Amino acid sequence: MNKKSLAILMGSVSLFCLLLSVCGCSSSGDDPAAELTNQPGGNSAGGPSTFVAGEKPVWSVDFSGTEPSPSWVAPNPADYESSMIIMVKLQDELVRYSTDEDRMTVLIDDECRAIPSRRIVYDDGTVYFVLNIQGNHNDRDVRFSLCYYCAALHQLFTITGQETFVTELTYGVDEDFEPSMLKGCKRYPVQNTLTVSMPPSAPFTSAEGDLVGVFVGDQCRGVGSVGKAFTVYRTSAQESLQLRYYSTQQKGTYTLSQAVAIGETEKKEITINF
Repeated sequence: MNKKSLAILMGSVSLFCLLLSVCGCSSSGDDPAAELTNQPGGNSAGGPSTFVAGEKPVWSVDFSGTEPSPSWVAPNPADYESSMIIMVKLQDELVRYSTDEDRMTVLIDDECRAIPSRRIVYDDGTVYFVLNIQGNHNDRDVRFSLCYYCAALHQLFTITGQETFVTELTYGVDEDFEPSMLKGCKRYPVQNTLTVSMPPSAPFTSAEGDLVGVFVGDQCRGVGSVGKAFTVYRTSAQESLQLRYYSTQQKGTYTLSQAVAIGETEKKEITINF
């Protein structure tokens, strides 16, 4: 199936701003750039960072959980005045875990209002869910929760925000609606945006293919590249974070000894000094 054929079946699309709160951490405003300075005598002997030659690592965050499949009960359309349809594109980071056992639905004030939807896989490998949401004219300023259960990960992702039910709305066909479901990962309730830069004094030049990894012990909690913001996933704001840097030019990985201080700041900029 392709998306165009489904759009024809669903009819015309109205404009709608589905405002879902997707913040997984508290915010105290943007931090100014903070420099990460490494002092001798850290966790790695011989200096502020250690270097190990080797192939490019495969770093990834473990999003798996232990949650069973939710027992969502489909609403009876006869109990509601109208319906609205949204078509949700599954974000790229979750597509590789998606299976036919996945389900997605919408709760309004904790009441299931959409038949739990199975995925639709298109020719290009993208994954969509079509949700027929039941509601009434007095469903105003109510709590909408978009819920996605990933069977392969045994994890429920939920993002929630205050919204108003819009009668006979169809949304997400002409333009993709791709909410960040990872923001609703229960395993990592604290999430931060990190941007890493390098000083002119760095022992090598940053190149395409380099990796920046954020770790808690041996657990990867975020992967990105220099100059581009990426998400760091944490179980609490008190976790101690450590940076690793893979250089394609040096053909190896640097591990920095000093912990990265982020706290509960929503956004952080760090300059690495090797």
